[in-house]
This record gives sequence, C-alpha cells and structure tokens, in this order.
Amino acid sequence: MNVLSTDDEDAAHRGVHEIALRTATPAENPYLGVDVEVQFERPDGSTVTVDGFYDGDGTYRARAYCDALGEWRWESEAADPDLQASGSFTVGPSSLPGKLRQHPEDPRQLRYDDGEWFLHVGDTGYRYPADSEPEWREYVDSVARSGATKIRTWFARSRYHVEALFADESRESEELDLDYWREIDRRYRYALEEHPHLQFQVIPYAEDGETLRAYRDDPMVRFVGEHVQARFSAFPNVHWCVVNDAELVEGEVDPEVVESGAKVQKGLSKSVVDALGRDFAEREPWGTLITSHQQRSTGYDFADAEWSDLATLQDLDQAGGERVREYRERAADPVILDEDRYERYRGPDHPRYFFRRLFWATLLSGGHPTYGGNRTFEPHDGDEQGVRGYDDSGLVGMDDFVRIHAFFEETALSLAGFVPDTGMLADEPDRVVCCHDDRVYLAYFANPAGDGPETTAVRSHPQSTALDLPAGEFAVRWYDPRAGEWIDRGRVGGGRREFTTPADGDWVLVLERLSASPGK
Repeated sequence: MNVLSTDDEDAAHRGVHEIALRTATPAENPYLGVDVEVQFERPDGSTVTVDGFYDGDGTYRARAYCDALGEWRWESEAADPDLQASGSFTVGPSSLPGKLRQHPEDPRQLRYDDGEWFLHVGDTGYRYPADSEPEWREYVDSVARSGATKIRTWFARSRYHVEALFADESRESEELDLDYWREIDRRYRYALEEHPHLQFQVIPYAEDGETLRAYRDDPMVRFVGEHVQARFSAFPNVHWCVVNDAELVEGEVDPEVVESGAKVQKGLSKSVVDALGRDFAEREPWGTLITSHQQRSTGYDFADAEWSDLATLQDLDQAGGERVREYRERAADPVILDEDRYERYRGPDHPRYFFRRLFWATLLSGGHPTYGGNRTFEPHDGDEQGVRGYDDSGLVGMDDFVRIHAFFEETALSLAGFVPDTGMLADEPDRVVCCHDDRVYLAYFANPAGDGPETTAVRSHPQSTALDLPAGEFAVRWYDPRAGEWIDRGRVGGGRREFTTPADGDWVLVLERLSASPGK
C-alpha cells in the first residue's frame, strides 16, 4: 500500500497525497519570501487550503490527508507562474486507521478515523527523528512489537536545542537545513508504512528555551511551526505538542534567564505558549490534535484553552490515578499521563510491577498512560541514552502492554463511556481503582506490599476488598495481567460484596451486569 502517493497517482484512503510544484526561477528567500497555497477539493465539494513548503531545488510540496473516497481536485496559488497549476487524483480504499480524534461518544477517549477505539499505551522516544540516532529503525520496530501505540518525539539533535533545524545556528541566513528535515520526514514515513497504528507526538521545539523565548520577535522561530505543519499535518500518525517540560511564568521572563539561553524549565512565559497553541490551531488544516506539556507536578494550565485538545500531565508515582481523575473533572478532553518515572531515570525498585500498576490505574481512572525507559532525552551512547531496540535492552516496563491489549480484545470492550468511580470502594481506596459504564464494572486490585509506589513490590498474598455495587446480578471474572489468563467465579448479587483475588499478585476484576432489580 502506498501511504504517500504523489501527483496523479492513486491515493490511499486515510493516507497522504503530495503535489510537487517546481519553479525554474527560485526566489532569493524561498522560505519567507514565497507564499504557495494549494486548495484541495473533496468529492463532496468541501475544500481544505494548505500551505506549500519549500523542499529544495526550486520544489514546493503540498500534502493532503485523504479522508474521503473518490476523485479529488486541487489548484495552487502563487505569485510565480511556474507554481500555478491544477489537477486531480483518485482516493481508493485502504486499511489505514487514519488520524487520531476525540471519540464522538466520549470526548475523554480517543479513536482513529476508521472508528477503532485508540488504546493509549505510549512510549517516550524523544530522539527518534534525529539523524544522529543510528538505531531508530530497531527502536520503532521493537516498540510496535511491544504493543505501544504512541511515541513521544522531538526535533533536537543536541540535548535541548533545535539548532539542527536551521542552516546556521544564528538563523541569520533564514534558511532551514533541509537534509535534517528530510531525514525526519523519512522516519515518520517509515513508521506510517510499517506500523500505521503507531501514533507520534511531535514536539518541534524540544526543550529549546532560548528559541522559544524568541518566538514573538524572530520570524524563523515562528516559521518552524509553519513549516512543520505544512510538511507533516497531513500525516495520519502525528499530533502536536507545542512545548515540552515548560516552567510557565506569568508575564515576562527574567532578562537574565533570556540572556543565559537556558532551557525551558528555567522559565517560559505562559503567553508565549498560548500564542504557539493559538497559531498552530489557526493554521491546522486537517484537525490534527494539539497539546502542551509542563514541568513535573505543575499540572496543565491550558485545560480551558480553545486550541487545546488534550490535557497532558507530567507527575510522579501516580499509581492510584489521582491526578488523572482530578484533570478529568477540569477538562472535557482526554487526560494524558505522558511522564512519570522512567525505568532508567528516577527508576522504581520493581519496574515491571510499578509500570503495570501505573498503566492499569491510569486507564481505569479514565486517562491514558505513557512509559519511559531509556534516557531518550540524551544523545545515543549505545547503552542507556538515546533510542535503541528494546529486545536486548534489559528493560521490562512495557512487557505487559500485550496483555493489556489482550484484555480489551478478549472482552470486546473499549473504555468509551466508562467513568472512574471511587464511590464503589468500601475500603482501601489506594489499592483498588474502579470504573464502569451501564453494564460492565472494572476494578484493578493493585495488591501492593507497601505504601510507596517507588519502592513497593506486589504482595505475595491475595487481596480482599469490599465493593459497593448497584442492585442486580453480575457475572464475575478475574484477569491475570501478568499471564493474560482468565478465571471465572460464577455470579453475585448487588450491594456491598467482598471480593478476594484468586491468588497473590495484582488482578483485574470484571463484573458484567446480567440483570437489574425491578424498576432499575
């Protein structure tokens, strides 16, 4: 399947189609000095206008996200006659899942454009797009095999800064390093071809505080946002995160911080992030989701912003889902726990249990969990830094992703319509996380041996906890999230009931409502 077709080739439904326009007389400044727009007309007559982007050698490209079957038409507009053209192409059926959207039946959940619920179990692979990362292919292939469905990525080649995006570090030439951009392009395209269900969070500015603080005054800094959207917005496997790990300040940042060129954590004006978000939303042609990201334990300041589609959190030891449930009340959007502990940075004593507990607690709290393994925010060293394949890494934190997938496949459940319910718990609210819809009740029995998530192991005895159920009759099943095996336990009536896990370790309880009492 050709996921990125060109010119008059047939295109794939929910894939990308690219138009190439070439001029014999390139402008002196082909980046800031030329405006190229292409209007795409769908078969139903609706239109989308996108910016073209310069890709070297007098060539501008414009890309469409092919979200409708049938014949599409296009027409370009530019001052240069060489860049004025029109044409058509046909979009045919494909198995591509498409872009990520808020779920129409539950705005706090996500789904692909083909209607499939998106089970968010993410990984952090910041440096995947960087041309200095030699194991990028081994990394993304192993992530896909693990069952992860999202990777967090940024454009920094160095530790924090995105100077590699520009032809010169000072940005005075007003040119981009197109070789670097083309390599980023190649890696996202590879993932789309080989692993079309895998989503990428794209953080164009990484943690480059110096560049971000120049956003209002430097046209090339703003142009990065324009170029990244023109180049990648049509890709069905991306969504935007405008900044990462930001320490937000009201008003202007201390001039000494600006002068120092410090990274984002040293201070970034909240108004700059808001301007970034609004600019991305205003330009966005294909409805690509947008979020931001803040320093650990500072929450998410843009839950009410019109441009924000996802409430993204960075916190610590959220093994009970408290922070996720807090932000579910604040935002009618998906709540993403994108950072907690890393397995190799502030790592827990019992990583497989810690992360399994984190994932299940986040999911049943109505959120969307993410893993961190290697220190992918640092350049590749062949060991614990950069991106590398997981198969021989010694990391275990994602080992249970496949059993999370198996649970939802075997129950034929999605979490659309489920709500977290701490009121079900008669006792031990820190050891059980519950959610339900009108028919099915889910409870994760974490069964920790101690109190601190960082240090505790799973207990070597069964766990008993009382739950308050509504009236009715329920079929009882237990799922072992370590082995992926099921145990049936017959039926119970409603009211306060004590449930005991079938054995030691953590378990997931599934209660399916078979009937309700009269009048319910």
